[in-house]
Amino acid sequence: TDVDKSAWYYDAVEFALRKGLFVGTSDTTFEPNPAMSRAMLVTVLWRMEGEPAVTAANAFTDVVGNAWYAKPVLWANANNIVSGYGGGLFGPNDNITREQMAAVLNRYAGFKGIDVSAADSLADFTDAGRVSDWALAGMKWAVGEKLITGMTTTTLVPQGNATRAQVASILMRYI
Repeated sequence: TDVDKSAWYYDAVEFALRKGLFVGTSDTTFEPNPAMSRAMLVTVLWRMEGEPAVTAANAFTDVVGNAWYAKPVLWANANNIVSGYGGGLFGPNDNITREQMAAVLNRYAGFKGIDVSAADSLADFTDAGRVSDWALAGMKWAVGEKLITGMTTTTLVPQGNATRAQVASILMRYI
């Protein structure tokens, strides 16, 4: 009920729901504008893989074994899709930033055997210098593949939160 058919993200939300990548936040709401959490993103990727069994040990002190996101996080870590913040922390409930999302998707594509060498210059974006060094290759790849097109024609907002609608749109382009 909270996804207007005229919204820019309508088709992407419909796609993500139809493919079973996302679930709503209730039986009748999607909540497109709140930020997506780090746990939500890896759960979506895990679903894209068909929810594979997880046998990896838990490397994160902040991922509780019976949490709804535990299997996806452990799967993503075991497959070098995520590595966490260091010090045994993953930050499952932290909002995922746009640069974190680009880096994770880049590593996921590599895991899938997809050529991730495509890269685009970020020179057209006035805030390109704000992309963290560890995320630069992922962001260049995501822009080069037209997965991320910018918040505006001249800004990436790399440390801004990625909303559920944005992630749905980017994943629709990816798929």
